[in-house]
Amino acid sequence: MLRTALLTAAISIVLASALAIFSAGKLVDHVERHSVRELVTLLNAEGESWATVRADGFQIIVGGLAENEAARYRTLQLISENINQGRVYDKTNVSQPDGLQPPKFALEILRNVERVSLIGLIPTAMGREYILDRVRVLSPDTQITDMLELTEFPEPEGWREAVDFALSRLKQVPRSKISVTPERLKVTAVSDTPEEQQTLQISLAQNKPDAVDLVLDISAPRPIITPFLFRLRVNNGQGELDVCSADTKFARIKIIRALKSVNLIDRAECKVGLGVPTTDWSAAVILSINAMAELRSGTITLSDSDVSLIAADTVEQETFETAVARLENALPKLFSLQAILTPKPLIDGQTGEVILPDFTVTKSPEGLVQMRGKLPDQLRKDTVSAYAASLFGKANVYNQTRIVEGLPDGWTVRSMAGLEAMSNMRNGSLEVLPDEITIKGKSSQKDISSIVSRIFTTRIGSDAKYTIDVMFDENLVAKEPEVIELSDTECENRITAVLLANKINFAPSSASIAAGSLDVIKSIAEILADCPNTYFEIGGHTDSQGGEDSNAALSQSRADAVLSALLDRRVLTAKMKSNGYGETRPIADNGTEEGRAENRRIEFRAIQENGDDGQE
Repeated sequence: MLRTALLTAAISIVLASALAIFSAGKLVDHVERHSVRELVTLLNAEGESWATVRADGFQIIVGGLAENEAARYRTLQLISENINQGRVYDKTNVSQPDGLQPPKFALEILRNVERVSLIGLIPTAMGREYILDRVRVLSPDTQITDMLELTEFPEPEGWREAVDFALSRLKQVPRSKISVTPERLKVTAVSDTPEEQQTLQISLAQNKPDAVDLVLDISAPRPIITPFLFRLRVNNGQGELDVCSADTKFARIKIIRALKSVNLIDRAECKVGLGVPTTDWSAAVILSINAMAELRSGTITLSDSDVSLIAADTVEQETFETAVARLENALPKLFSLQAILTPKPLIDGQTGEVILPDFTVTKSPEGLVQMRGKLPDQLRKDTVSAYAASLFGKANVYNQTRIVEGLPDGWTVRSMAGLEAMSNMRNGSLEVLPDEITIKGKSSQKDISSIVSRIFTTRIGSDAKYTIDVMFDENLVAKEPEVIELSDTECENRITAVLLANKINFAPSSASIAAGSLDVIKSIAEILADCPNTYFEIGGHTDSQGGEDSNAALSQSRADAVLSALLDRRVLTAKMKSNGYGETRPIADNGTEEGRAENRRIEFRAIQENGDDGQE
């Protein structure tokens, strides 16, 4: 009985399994037929009848040869939108297009003055000689690197016009990269100055063929600014900007934005250049502007990393100390601050007049210069007179100064710096006082305020107090006299005046020029630019201490060092010679320290072409 029951159960299980397998097969067949039918109908409706669809169980196999990749992608996308992508097996292919696709023609020309590199793929019909011949005419010394490849395809439309235009512009851009394609021509180049940048952009675009899409990327190097300067004067909350330097365009924007707090009289201008002493320059400038906005009256000057603040005598002591302390604590580490609160002026008890020594200069539009006021002694009066004569011409200078003892230290240097500044003016006036220099007038130079600021800063220091009330007058530009070459005597007198004001000093017992004398070399180099046909002897002289032979050798080495320093400043030295006279030509008593100091000197003497200096 039990055996019969077990047999019946086993038969039932087998029958049920067979029925399930049969039913599953029928279901898969139904799904296959339905899926294929649906997909074929869809593809025919979308115009993609090239594709074949068949089913293998639940997997859909798509085959066929598509006309192009786009048709293939579109077909597979349609199928994936209706069938789970995991069920789709792609066996389609793309037919090969008739013939080969044309290559992408391109020509890149890299030029660095006399070196030209040619890179790219060009049509054989044009030929590499067509390009090489155009490049060779740049200069006989042109070195060409040819990395061109040729192909037998025809020239695309506009190709030859673009290449011809590129080659015609190559001479104008000695440092450049010119990229040519049938669709576009791009010129990337470097100009020497911002003015040249604008001119180059205009000239490169002239006579451009209509079919050429021209892109210009012309850059200009930033000028080197030495020293980096910023000078702001504020009077009763209203500011005047004398000079402003910035290291980046973004820094200039930030500085100009900060200047709004001092209500500038004129539009703010800030030159972007190289030479910044630290990346914190703009931060220091902005902090200085904020301090002046708080003080409301005074002057602040930044020369490289030196900051000089001079508050007006109207500023209260407490306000001054608070603003200075805040600025000193906030300035970046590299910067050093010197701050002065101008004392109240001394008043004569009887007359009520302010007691101040002065040195004044006036210059008429005709170039006549009058000097009045006080100088400390006869030697310095003669020095100032010689310097003025070298700047304005002896016949144009009228000296009415008088000698007064006890003048402040640096009085002569301040007076000569004022004369140098006046030489850049068409007309105006100068007043030198113990605690301030004031210059007024008109000039034909656009950046006259910056020029005067740099003269004062480099000659008398960034902590000096000075007022600049000068303006550019465009009507004077056409009236500027033609530059006339100086005579031999005028050249010698100008250089002598410079050396009287500031000697060229050397390290002890050495031919190494002291750093403080490099400005003197620079001033002499500027004068020599106006004396191209004058022959000079640079004479080196020593005192009598030491051996005669060693003194002669030292004086010769020092004269050679000056000649070399001028050559470094691009002065043509072919008409110069150097001689060391040692101790043989003293001009003062070698028995005193003062006399020995005067005998240690460098002299410039105009000589004849044959080298004769006229001395026995």
